Amino acid sequence: MLEAEGLVGGYGGADILKGVSIRVEAGEIAVIVGPNGAGKSTVMKAVFGMVALREGRVRFAGEDIAPLPTEQRVRRGIAYVPQERNVFVSLSVHENLEMGAFVRSAVPRAVYERVYGLFPPLAEKRRQAAGELSGGQRQMLAVGRALMVEPKLLMLDEPTAGLSPRAMEEIFQCIRAINKEGVSILMVEQNAKQSLALAHRGYVLATGENRFTDTGPALLANREVAESFLGGA
Repeated sequence: MLEAEGLVGGYGGADILKGVSIRVEAGEIAVIVGPNGAGKSTVMKAVFGMVALREGRVRFAGEDIAPLPTEQRVRRGIAYVPQERNVFVSLSVHENLEMGAFVRSAVPRAVYERVYGLFPPLAEKRRQAAGELSGGQRQMLAVGRALMVEPKLLMLDEPTAGLSPRAMEEIFQCIRAINKEGVSILMVEQNAKQSLALAHRGYVLATGENRFTDTGPALLANREVAESFLGGA
C-alpha cells in the first residue's frame, strides 16, 4: 500500500529525517513511536507532501507520488488527520464532514451515514458547532471528516493526545473498527504501549532514524525497546 524509503529532509534546510523507511501493507495498522523530536510527525507530513525531501521515494499503491501535490495525494486515496487545528470550530458537525469531501463533486448519503454509524455521538450532535464538542468528540469528528474521501490509507498524528483514558480507549476502538472495514492505517502515537498492542507493524524512531521495526507484539516484548522507549515496562 505505502512504501516510503530512505527519506531525508525537513524544514528550512535542516534534515529532521535521516534515511527513514516506512512500509504499510494493505489492511494493516502501522504505528510509529519514539521520543519527542524523533521525526515521527515529519514522516507523516513527508508522505502527505507537506515536507520537502532531498532524498528518498514515496510510492502509494505502486505509484511514485513524490512529485504530486497534497491534493492529488488525497485524490489517490490518502487522508491525513493532524494533531492540532483539525476541525472547524465555528462550523457544525455536519458542515465539517461536508468540508472533508472537498475533492469530491458529489457525496452519496451512505458515506455520511457510515461516518455517523462509526461515531454515534456525532450523529446525535450533527447540527451542533464543533467548538462545543468534548475533546474526544472533536477527535472523532476530525477522523470522520478524513473518512469522507473514502481513503485507502488513513494517517493519524497523535489521535489520543490530551484525551482522558476513557476517550482514548474510544478512539482506539474506532481505529480498530475503521481498519476492520479494510482501511489501512498509519498512526503516530505517544501512548506507545496501547498503540503497539493493536498494531500489525511497528516502527521505533529516534533522532530521525529507524531504530526498531517489527510486529507490534514483538516490539512490546523486546526488552531493549521497553527499557529505552516504553518506560522500562
